[in-house]
Amino acid sequence: MRRLTVFWFPFSCSFLYRFLHTGVMSDVCVTEHPARIGILLDYNGGRLLFFNAERGLVLFAIRHKFTDAAYPAFALEKAGALTLRTGMELPEFVKHS
Repeated sequence: MRRLTVFWFPFSCSFLYRFLHTGVMSDVCVTEHPARIGILLDYNGGRLLFFNAERGLVLFAIRHKFTDAAYPAFALEKAGALTLRTGMELPEFVKHS
């Protein structure tokens, strides 16, 4: 799988998430800034999901047939803090999809 890049832009009354994958830019505008964003990789099912972890709302999804290892990498463009949590409970909305 090629690299997927996610950008976040705060505005006065909304928040823009920009996903760049295989040269295609997808913009997602939300009015509520999620305190936590979940990332779910279903390797065998061929799905990668980014979602609002509190509300269970999907922000962006990719379908891809994974054939090699997936290597997650995270970086901040400016000084700040990033907390990663692994091994979280599978969200209800994913269990039924």
